Amino acid sequence: MENLTRNQHFISQSEQRSNCIDESRPKDKQRIYKFEIVDRENSIVRLTNAEGVRIKKNLSFDDLFSFDVKSSSVRKNLEDFFQRFEADLAPAADLLISESKVNSGGDVLRGAAESVFKSKFMGWIRNPYSIARTIDMFKGLAGLYPTDPILLADFCDIRTGIKPHLPAVCAEFGVTSDQYFQWLEIIFLALMIPPGGTKSILESSVEKIIESEGHMGHVIVATFDDIAGSRVAIPDTGYLQGTNDPNHNMFLFNLSRSAFASFNVVNLSRQTLVEVPAQMRGKVKLFNMKFSAQYHHNVMKLLERFNVLAAYQAHSHIFCADPQIFGITTFQ
Repeated sequence: MENLTRNQHFISQSEQRSNCIDESRPKDKQRIYKFEIVDRENSIVRLTNAEGVRIKKNLSFDDLFSFDVKSSSVRKNLEDFFQRFEADLAPAADLLISESKVNSGGDVLRGAAESVFKSKFMGWIRNPYSIARTIDMFKGLAGLYPTDPILLADFCDIRTGIKPHLPAVCAEFGVTSDQYFQWLEIIFLALMIPPGGTKSILESSVEKIIESEGHMGHVIVATFDDIAGSRVAIPDTGYLQGTNDPNHNMFLFNLSRSAFASFNVVNLSRQTLVEVPAQMRGKVKLFNMKFSAQYHHNVMKLLERFNVLAAYQAHSHIFCADPQIFGITTFQ
């Protein structure tokens, strides 16, 4: 797991580039507008730089995912785990958008949705602003470890490896060293593929979420004309939560500067959206409903809701391809 990468992004450069100001510029010079949250209750933000910030150094932290820094150039980190998911995201997002336009269901749609959700879920658990939430969500992994000798040796380095960046990470993201170690262990266990295996824990979990007995999986895809004034924001937390109902999970993600997706998973027997007679609840638990999609284009109320939610749930900043975010009060 040795890698030369020191500047480690927790929202990938590819995701940020799909939201960049000018796609015609060389990749290492592309920029994105950055906004500081001024008043989240009233959706007020402030543009931090009129020229935008360079994506190459944005939403990253030196050695954030490194667990054994061997020298100034070589370190063990989790970058290889991430790259497998990041490579699939852009083509999967394009396929999800194009397929949802013409089909409300089917294997191709479900496959695209799974690929996008896997990449976005990976981005969620690796986001340092969600460390405490990730530890709580994956508490079932506490005390587990790989049985493969090679993976186990790397896993042990999470606790014992050299980490000159440890104090800076803990100070920046408000965590203890033990929380930081737990978080890296969770990411390792969730994303590793054991020898002889074909899927990680994260991948298997997403496939179960997308389509499982007694649940309904559904995605809403919203797209907008790629013009100034109609752009989708991206929060520094990487994802948004659309409901606090434990029986109706809604996760919203930026797909690009002109699209977002809302993934919904509903527990059919416990949900309150539709009344289910008591005598039917046992049968509803056995329903196996196919994954479905709903597509919208230029429904500006949806864009406003997404951007307002991004400003409300972001840790401290949101980003956009426009210097003025639709639906939000922006100070220059």
